[in-house]
Amino acid sequence: MKKTVRKKFFVWEYEKEEKWINKMSAEGWQLVHASLFNYKFEKGDPDEYAYKLELMDKDAKNKESRAYMDFLQEMNIELVGEISAWIYLRKKKAEGGFDDDNRLISKVTRSVKIGEIYQNMMILLLSMIAVSVIGIIIFHELKSSPITSFFEGFFTGMVFGGSLISVLLIPVLKKNQKKIRAALRELVVAERS
Repeated sequence: MKKTVRKKFFVWEYEKEEKWINKMSAEGWQLVHASLFNYKFEKGDPDEYAYKLELMDKDAKNKESRAYMDFLQEMNIELVGEISAWIYLRKKKAEGGFDDDNRLISKVTRSVKIGEIYQNMMILLLSMIAVSVIGIIIFHELKSSPITSFFEGFFTGMVFGGSLISVLLIPVLKKNQKKIRAALRELVVAERS
């Protein structure tokens, strides 16, 4: 038996998504393919597989990424989905599942990479706002016409839109920073024991 589930998870909810996929596995639904907001499952044995999401340095179609995925396949780890640089992996629990020792390091690495994505988005937004402010100043100084009025309004909208998105991203950035600090503390505690 097969079923497709449409469910939304955002970049910062990767842990929640991974837990949900493993919960589905515990119920006997094994993920066979994942794409953006779509998950295809087949009925199998409960807890047959352990699932893990991983964020790679480069897009999954990149040559280096493909070499890494070939290595994973040699380790009996199956690729069941990819979205840009995110890959969905599974391994039979009878073969040991995924190594818990690497979970903390993986958690820190993912959070840092996601933090880099957010920082790049903020840089892009702030650059867009700066260019838009310059555009407003330039078009404000030009002789008034429907075209200059249009562009002045366009750049004003870009400033407000970019500012709003930037403000909305701040709590997400802070939450990710907390995740990084918590994961680093956990790693330090694990290393000391």
